[in-house]
Amino acid sequence: MRARTGPPHRDTGRVERRALILEAAAREFERVGYAATTIAAVARDAGVSQGALHFHFPSKLSLALGVIDEQNVRTFDVVSHADTSPVEALVTASRGIAGMLLTDPVVSAGIRLSLERGEFGAATAAFYEQWIGGISDLFRLAIAAGELRTDLTAEQLGATVVPMFTGVQLVSAVRTGRQDLFPAVSAMWRLVLDGIAAPRHRDRLLGVVADLFGTP
Repeated sequence: MRARTGPPHRDTGRVERRALILEAAAREFERVGYAATTIAAVARDAGVSQGALHFHFPSKLSLALGVIDEQNVRTFDVVSHADTSPVEALVTASRGIAGMLLTDPVVSAGIRLSLERGEFGAATAAFYEQWIGGISDLFRLAIAAGELRTDLTAEQLGATVVPMFTGVQLVSAVRTGRQDLFPAVSAMWRLVLDGIAAPRHRDRLLGVVADLFGTP
């Protein structure tokens, strides 16, 4: 009697296996959404048994939350406080995240999941609180450095620009599959900087946007 065969299982360590599962789950979540994703499909794509998958993620909900958490880590890693220009650091971070939205399934799926279902609300709220806090810190440095001239506080700027970027990338995803994402983010920054950049820094900062996203 012929032995029963299944998907090839990769001989990997626990850390690598967990990463493979997250990548496979992200691809499925991005492709078909949370409701239509099955544990069997994720295990097959990852090349692991369903038992191995459940060892790391007991449920589909925990798997989705794992993708969201990993997306948070990857996107936070692009924010640098080491740049001499805080506004340049902000624009560079947005360029990094936009690039990951185009190439990294964990980032694109994590953001999709964050906005897709109510059970992810707590994780989503915590993510945006962290993001707004970190971006507000950079705006605070930019105001102190004289790069920006505005009556708005750093907290107000952070709480406005983060939703702006989220909206820009979501609409780009719906309208063009993110094919116009770079021009759309560039336009967002030109709008922001035209309004609040200090005159002596405006041309330089708009030049940074053009260099990172391309001249429209």
